[in-house]
Formats: sequence, structure tokens, C-alpha cells
Amino acid sequence: MSLGDIYNSRRFSLYDSFLFNFYRERFSYFINRDVQIINLFSVDPINTHHLTDIRPLTSDEVIRRLKLYLGISDDYKLLILPNRYSAYYLLFFTTTDVGDEVLTPAPAPYFIKQYSDLLSLDVKLMETNSAEDFNIPLRRDFEDSLTPRTKLLYFSEPNFSGSILYPKESLERMLFISRNYQLFLAVDESLVHLVRNPKSFVFLKNISINNERVIRVNNFLRDFSLGDSTIIIYHETLSSKIELIASDLFPITLYDLSLIDYFLGNPSSLIDNRLAEIEQNRTIIQDFIKSREDVTAAYSNSISSIFLKLPVPSADTFVEWLLCEYNRDKRTVFIAPSIFFHSDQYEDEGEVLIDYRYLNPEILEEGLDILQDALNQYLGLPSVKEVEK
Repeated sequence: MSLGDIYNSRRFSLYDSFLFNFYRERFSYFINRDVQIINLFSVDPINTHHLTDIRPLTSDEVIRRLKLYLGISDDYKLLILPNRYSAYYLLFFTTTDVGDEVLTPAPAPYFIKQYSDLLSLDVKLMETNSAEDFNIPLRRDFEDSLTPRTKLLYFSEPNFSGSILYPKESLERMLFISRNYQLFLAVDESLVHLVRNPKSFVFLKNISINNERVIRVNNFLRDFSLGDSTIIIYHETLSSKIELIASDLFPITLYDLSLIDYFLGNPSSLIDNRLAEIEQNRTIIQDFIKSREDVTAAYSNSISSIFLKLPVPSADTFVEWLLCEYNRDKRTVFIAPSIFFHSDQYEDEGEVLIDYRYLNPEILEEGLDILQDALNQYLGLPSVKEVEK
């Protein structure tokens, strides 16, 4: 009889570091450089709301108000989880088994592989490209790769990686795939409130009415620095055990409920202020693109993160150079090569992702100014200071 591996489980070895930490491990010697790194990717929000006036609240009361605010019909139930991780854990635990596959379009959110790895799931990517506005490919282009272990089709709307909004044809394609192969269809709507002119777009919720296999996730409170509470919306036909698991493993606190209550009492002003902040950073990004004829945006409807096509043959090599060799006044920047959001077959053509949701405008401007100088030096062009002279 074997006692097994006494050191760690097999799942332990599955975990991959988040992207910036991956570079820290890959080029550990750059940590010892006396250089400040401005991270233009995956910056966490700063909590600016600290409630002191907390009134008695029940989860049933808050759920009722949330359903009213979000326009959720009686056919659907709503759960409040304490954070995004617990919501994804519950989503995957409910819809998949160990060794199953999660189908998702590329570019995929940077966190999806970490979450799926922890439950021993495989992520299968539907490859898309910027030349076709990242639209979902035709069925014949990936249908053969589906297996009996493919259980969940997941995407975010807008996409966390690049702010991509899929057109109605792509949404209908994903709906058909989920129905035809009996897949659950999960959509993360955490960034929907940032969409400018939402009436100009079609969202999954508009065309999947009463779909029993659609599960919606929303972590919008995080975007207002109101904690990390996350909601899951699911059809009443799903097993009621999902509620038991949520209450036993991921209980919600009164303070979490109070933050939701605060938002529901001030939605218009909070959203207007947030849109103004995002628009300020978006303008800074656009000014940077306009300042360089050799840099283009891969997707024009960006609202929170953006893919930029840089004039370098390899974004990965360029980022290594930024971290290990370049500095301007002892500062450099980190940007994310797009290859990390695609399959292994995706070619590195100098495309990078910048996530500007929570960046301070002054830091974003400084980071892009440093990036501009770094590009000039990397390409052998005159520096910004030399041009100004």
C-alpha cells in the first residue's frame, strides 16, 4: 500500500503565475536592477470607499433590489459571492468535472487559466484575430476540436482582454454551439456598465431569454472600488445545491451587503464618475496612438484595455528588453505581449495589451511617454528629447 505523494497534490503543479509574476520568475535578475517598473497591465483598483454608516440588511432584501436594478426575471435566481474567485470556483464546480474542458474565445481573460487549473480543467481556445475584429470563427473551423469532455463555453462581454464586444452573429454562433452540444454558456458582464452607447450593441442577455443553460457572472462593484462582491445569475432549473455550496463555502458579510446597498442608492453618479475617469485614460491612449504613425490599435471600440500593434518583430523579446536592459531616469514599463492571451499557434507580431482601467492618468501618461522613448531607442530613432531640441 502506497501512502502517495507526501509533499503536494497533482493540482499543486498545475498553477501558473499571473503574467507579471511569470516575467519575474523568467528573468529573476531584473528584480535586482535599480529601476522602477510602471505596470501598464493588470493593476488592481484602490479602495476609495470606506463605509461607516452600516444599517441592518438581509441578503434577501439586497438580492431583490439587485434583481430589480439588473432587470432579472423571476425565472432566474441571483447569488452574491464575496469575490470573483469564489464565483468562478462555484461556476466551474457546478458545471464541470475534473478533466473537463472550458471552451473560450481568444484573446482570453488573463485569469481564466489560473482559475481553471485550480479545478484541474483544461482551457480550449477558439482562435480569433484582430484583422477580423476578433469575431468568433465559423463552426467548421473549430467544431472538430470539441470532445465529450467539453462542458462549458465561457466569454466575457466586453472581453477583459481588449474590451472586445462581439457582434450579434458571433453571439448567435456561441448560442448555437452551446445548444447543439449541450454546453453551459457562461458570460461575465462585469464591464458592461463601461460601454458607451449600449443601445448600439446587442448583448447575450438580449438574445438568450429563458435559456436554461446560460449563467451570468458580474463583478461590477470592483470597478467602483466597492469591494470584490460578485453575483451569479442562473436559471431556476439548475440544482438548488448551488445555493447550499455558496452559503457553506462562501458566506457574504454585512459589510459586503452594505457596499452593494451603497451602490444601489447612488448608481447614476457612480457610473457617470467612472465613465469620466475611463474616458480620460482612453483619451491619453488615443493621443499616444496619434503621436506615432507606426503604432495602431487592434480594436477601435476599446473601453478599458487595448491591444496595440507595435513596430517590433517580437513583443515578448521587446518586453524582456524593457525589463532587463532599458531604463529612462531609472524607470521602465511593463506591457503584456498578446501571445499570452492566445493559443500556442498564435504568432507574435508585436502586439501588446495595455489595461488602463485603474491606472492613475498621470502614471499612464508617464508610462506611455517612457514607452515612446523606449520604442525610439529600440528602433534606433531619435529620442523624444532629441526631437524637441
